[in-house]
Amino acid sequence: MRLIAVKRLILACLLLPSAAPAAETIGIVTMQEGGASLLRGTSRYALAEGVRLIPGDILELADKAFSQVEFADGTIVALGPQSRFLALSYPPPGARSSGGGELFLLRGWMKLASAPQKGRAIERYGSPLFELNPDGTAVVQVSMPEAAVFMESGEGRLAQLSANGRAGDPVRLKTSQFFTCKQDQRGSLAPRPSQAFLGALPRSFMDTLPARAAKFKERNVAPKRSGDFTYAEVQDWINSVPAVRRAMVSHWHSKLADPAFRSAIVAGLKDHPEWDRLVNPDKYLDSAPANRSGQSQLSGSR
Repeated sequence: MRLIAVKRLILACLLLPSAAPAAETIGIVTMQEGGASLLRGTSRYALAEGVRLIPGDILELADKAFSQVEFADGTIVALGPQSRFLALSYPPPGARSSGGGELFLLRGWMKLASAPQKGRAIERYGSPLFELNPDGTAVVQVSMPEAAVFMESGEGRLAQLSANGRAGDPVRLKTSQFFTCKQDQRGSLAPRPSQAFLGALPRSFMDTLPARAAKFKERNVAPKRSGDFTYAEVQDWINSVPAVRRAMVSHWHSKLADPAFRSAIVAGLKDHPEWDRLVNPDKYLDSAPANRSGQSQLSGSR
């Protein structure tokens, strides 16, 4: 019995993320109108101009709200009402020459102006239905089970995603072109946006995104904590595409100490199987990661 307990303890250490240094600031909220929340770690905060963002931050906007974030590489992102947005990944300073950063729009409206190629850290913009690699300015709308992209200027490559998150063959978007798709249906490309899209477009998106980061260089606003969140409030994130689901395990595994949160995770495991190792560790006692010699890390090396 004692040996089993020790194995469980070691396994838990292997499964949980290791401690990491304080996260680097990757962007600044330079415009904020209306109510919006910042989900960081296991807490909810009120979003305000001047708040610095770090990798993994989630922004959730209320009705009639508008936010603008300017990232360290020069990328500018505006978010419209009821948007749900995640800074999924951002490469550390030493790796920025290779890009690799990704922003994710779960739903709502996003207008993006990509940074110059040289020094660009953010390369990809994800959603539940497609991935976009733009070089210019684009407007994205996600309203499940539909999504659309308008390439306002420049060009980009777009790959539609299947239900299991696999990317299909990329489509090239040129200035003024408009792409629409529905879940599990092949998308279509048009020379200009539809009247329905233009009619729903947030008014603030009709203007060029202004660069305002310099105004906040010496102004660091600490977000004010407004409470915790429940499973129901973040269920759409937990059940999103595979890359987002994995990120949520990393950010929110400590929420399993909350009985209500844990029960909801267990009840919905088929929609987020990434949590299984944490809620059912006994299933993985004999399948811990092997080291380079092929020996189980639980047995140790001699």
